[in-house]
Amino acid sequence: MNDGLRRVGVNGGWLLAARLFQAVLSIAYLAIATRTLGLADFGRFALIVAVGQGIAAVVGFQTWQFVVSYGTRAQAQGDERGVERIIGFAALLDLAGALAGSLVALGVIALLGERLGLPRELYAAAFAFCFAILAAVRSTPIGVLRLDERFRDSALADAVTPSVRAGGALLAALLLPTVAGFLCAWAVSELATTAVYWWAALRRRRVAFAPEGLRRLAREEPSLWRFVFLTNLSSTLTVTSKQFTLVLVGAFGGPAAAGMFRVAAQLAQAMVRATQTFSRAAYAELVRAAAGGSDRPLLLQLTAVAGLAAAAMVGVAALFGEPLLHLIATREFSGAYLPIIVLVAAAGLDLFGFAFEPALTARGLAGAAFRLRLLASAVQAALLFLLLPLFGVIGGAWATFGGSLAAVLLTGWGVFRRAPEQPAPGPRPSPS
Repeated sequence: MNDGLRRVGVNGGWLLAARLFQAVLSIAYLAIATRTLGLADFGRFALIVAVGQGIAAVVGFQTWQFVVSYGTRAQAQGDERGVERIIGFAALLDLAGALAGSLVALGVIALLGERLGLPRELYAAAFAFCFAILAAVRSTPIGVLRLDERFRDSALADAVTPSVRAGGALLAALLLPTVAGFLCAWAVSELATTAVYWWAALRRRRVAFAPEGLRRLAREEPSLWRFVFLTNLSSTLTVTSKQFTLVLVGAFGGPAAAGMFRVAAQLAQAMVRATQTFSRAAYAELVRAAAGGSDRPLLLQLTAVAGLAAAAMVGVAALFGEPLLHLIATREFSGAYLPIIVLVAAAGLDLFGFAFEPALTARGLAGAAFRLRLLASAVQAALLFLLLPLFGVIGGAWATFGGSLAAVLLTGWGVFRRAPEQPAPGPRPSPS
């Protein structure tokens, strides 16, 4: 077995264990939330969560990719002080994104709250939740743990979210069975996870915030800003397309339709946690493979394995999706079964092509990755505006499927076309 594939399997295995743990508990806290809130209030809750996560995706930077890409090169040169500066720079970017996002959240809730069917008494709770999500940014410590290949620590930190969220959902159901109560539980889980991530990251690493060192990093690496912004824009399109779909479903069909779509999406995500898991685990290996000469053999192996997993995943959803839906939700949500199948199929496409976009970024082609992702997002947006008014929730699901199909075809074409492979950007060797 290829060493890179073996490391992806081992590292991805740790992350997958955490994701499976999350999937099991997510079904539990989803059942508590749906049965406590009912269809309309659960829809309002889902819309607020989508707005908060969408804003966090827009204003936040994918600093974990920056830490892995630039930190790998600095480590190879034995420049540990350079790694500390890279981590410090990434942490400041996260902080700037959180501050900017807080202002955006305030405006979005004030302007769109009524259009989304949110009562005014929920505005304060909605803003508090968005602020917590933004403050709980943890992209930099995630990058540190992946740079050091400490995937076990990352898996343990990830397990905090579902544990705290499940306990919080139970307390909310007993003590404060309202939308605000469940928002509080979700916010606390995010903040607790971020605290554990930073604790794990700083056990073996230091962060350099010295202004001169950070200015030196920005001065010596003119490609830094381009890499940071392009990886952020590409990830933003990926994440916000999902949240944007939910918000549009709510805008067209009201909170009840949003609740239905959220249940379908949540169950689909519970079945397909592997997509994001192995994408992140593979990125560091693709960076090393691209720097070493060619990432194509590793890329082909990863795609073959992912294709088999995606086919199995759709089969499981078709067999067990309806019983699982009946287990966790009331009859109000019975219309979510077909959207579950379609959304799982869309996630299967994401899993099949999970290595394509990381491979482009690892080769130093972040701009191409962003342009292809932008085109796929445009396809999904066009399908949303075409299908949502006609078919409602299932139309939103098919639009998501169309966006995933476009993304796989476009990024697959981009990564396998005949083009010279370029190494990922990173700090240049300092003069001796």
